[in-house]
Amino acid sequence: LAAMEKASTQAERAGKIIRRTREFVKKSEPNRALVALAGIVEEAIGFAEIEARKASVGIRVDIPPDLPPVFADRIMIEQVVLNLVKNGIEAMQQAHTLDRELVVSARRDEAGMVEVAVADRGHGIDGETADRLFAPFYTTKQEGMGMGLNICRSIIEFHKGRMWVDANPEGGTIFRFTLPLEAP
Repeated sequence: LAAMEKASTQAERAGKIIRRTREFVKKSEPNRALVALAGIVEEAIGFAEIEARKASVGIRVDIPPDLPPVFADRIMIEQVVLNLVKNGIEAMQQAHTLDRELVVSARRDEAGMVEVAVADRGHGIDGETADRLFAPFYTTKQEGMGMGLNICRSIIEFHKGRMWVDANPEGGTIFRFTLPLEAP
């Protein structure tokens, strides 16, 4: 029964994501409000936890309890976080089991925005690939379409934030994005 209830909840959530993504593609205004980032991250990780468990990837969340809410469309940002988390899990498929930790963190930056970071301990990305990662139809995956990161960046820019990638000093990659704390 618990598994069926969880499947039902996730199916409803998936429906919301599809509806919001369709509205975004149709260029409708996002449904922005002040929302707690920790709740968004929790929902996204809920979607990815089965995949993480199968891949022996631990997920650690490091979000300060006093982080102010962000001004965002909850469903759209949840989709961005989910995409980055799933990419991080996939990137660690070949990593040593002890190193398979994905860290989702957030902090307030100097510009008065919230910066979110999704750090994996995977194989990393070389400079040439990093320059092309957000281009439409560019993919490093055998089965990928090359649209996920491009759509994620579009969603973040639509929210007046920015998205970029850095090398993880511990090995792997860190995807970062910013979101505003209040309405522009």
